[in-house]
Amino acid sequence: DLREFLVLQRDLYKWMHDQTMRLANKGYTALEIAEELTLPPEFQAHEHTRGFYGDLVHNAKAVYQRYLSWYDGNPANLHKLPPAVVGKRYVELAGGAAALLRHAEAAFERGDYRWVAELVNHLVFAEPTNTAARSLQARALEQLGYQAESATFRNAYLMGAMELRQGPPANPNPTSDGCSASQIALSIHRVECTHQMLWCR
Repeated sequence: DLREFLVLQRDLYKWMHDQTMRLANKGYTALEIAEELTLPPEFQAHEHTRGFYGDLVHNAKAVYQRYLSWYDGNPANLHKLPPAVVGKRYVELAGGAAALLRHAEAAFERGDYRWVAELVNHLVFAEPTNTAARSLQARALEQLGYQAESATFRNAYLMGAMELRQGPPANPNPTSDGCSASQIALSIHRVECTHQMLWCR
């Protein structure tokens, strides 16, 4: 019934909040908390408290960021190199593109798709036109998408795989800065709505 539905939703978000902060107070980072937490059986037993849309991995990080910001306390993460720069250095460290791809292919065969996506991501940023890297990255993202319970995760993975294979979607009526008129209008609408929400509080 409606009461049971709302009570379970309340309990779910309280559990995510409290468990995230319990681990944060023990010194865990947002990434570590997201890996550590698993929904209890009483939430997994109901469809509306499972991660079909929002996911525990995302929600735990959001709770962490609300209180502690994005910084995880590790100074190495304060001013990291951009992906294209760090990608080239990781590829060099791996012994070149071919060596990195061999390691990634072996990981793919083992079903270690998250590691493949992280590893090959460096090569894709280092060499954006490397078709072998783009193809392997697309295959890894595709597998992650097939396994994802969350629709938002699945859509992001599968869209990423599609763009790696076909390129990004065409931008109709681009402006001088590359944005379409609809994107600009949507951004302005969001700003106006946010301003109204803040003003009315």
